[in-house]
Amino acid sequence: MQANRRTARFRRPGNFCEPLVKAVESQSTSQPMLPSVLPDLETDRKQVEQHLEQLLTRRGDESSAVLEAMRYSVLGGGQRLRPLLAFRVARMLDAEYPEVLQTASAVELLHCASLIVDDLPCMDNSAVRRRRPCTHVAFGEATAVLAAFALVALAARCLLETGASGWKRERLLEFQARLLQTLDCSSLIAGQDLDLRLKGHARDVARSHISDLKTVPLFQLAVAAGAVFADLESGAWQRLKMLGREFGLSYQMTDDYLDGEGENPAAVRFQLERTRECVRFFGPGAKALEDLLDYLHDKAFRA
Repeated sequence: MQANRRTARFRRPGNFCEPLVKAVESQSTSQPMLPSVLPDLETDRKQVEQHLEQLLTRRGDESSAVLEAMRYSVLGGGQRLRPLLAFRVARMLDAEYPEVLQTASAVELLHCASLIVDDLPCMDNSAVRRRRPCTHVAFGEATAVLAAFALVALAARCLLETGASGWKRERLLEFQARLLQTLDCSSLIAGQDLDLRLKGHARDVARSHISDLKTVPLFQLAVAAGAVFADLESGAWQRLKMLGREFGLSYQMTDDYLDGEGENPAAVRFQLERTRECVRFFGPGAKALEDLLDYLHDKAFRA
């Protein structure tokens, strides 16, 4: 093994991800707020924002209208949970190389491209995103579609513009393939197709499956973005994939709860605690991930 590559090994604790419903339901909805974790998250968030700004700076003779639509879509707010998750996975695995900023940003670019498409009149037909007009409302449908395509291209291209060579470049190429696979017909596109086709009760029944296809893959990609330079034992990648799924479901349930689509706070707490149990598998270094869960808890129950 090369000297500059690190190996992460983990010991599985007992009772991994076992049901915790009774413990969760026993918690009062008025329990004290957890200590604020926003300052640490804000430091990471600012780093992401600065890098996204750099990536979206005009170069050469790029179409100004499309570029402005890209900037509008990406730089117009957002929690940046996916790149924050990537950063903290990298720290947990002791694999926080400078290029992780590029992989984390690529995930956010892909996420923002998917939001443009989701909001189109032929899709979810949304007019507002992040408290302002959606991209297609602000720039027109044609420009919005072109901006989404351009963001996907930028996400894939920026991974190879880091100057990395040798084994790092090989890892980035592997991650590039993983990023593009997230868009295929068994992942995000499949989820959107199912979301469009199902209505009423059938859609409610399939809600969990839709989340597995539409929400979970980008969180699993974020975990992979953080682990891109880690050398892991055979079972660790499967555990990381599980971790990405639990984070994705925690985010989706929190989001649904805040939107009034989920009325059971105990179910949200159960999912957050289930994710916390998965995080604990990775040992003391996983404290950074627990901070993200504290943030989701605080966001949901402050409301």
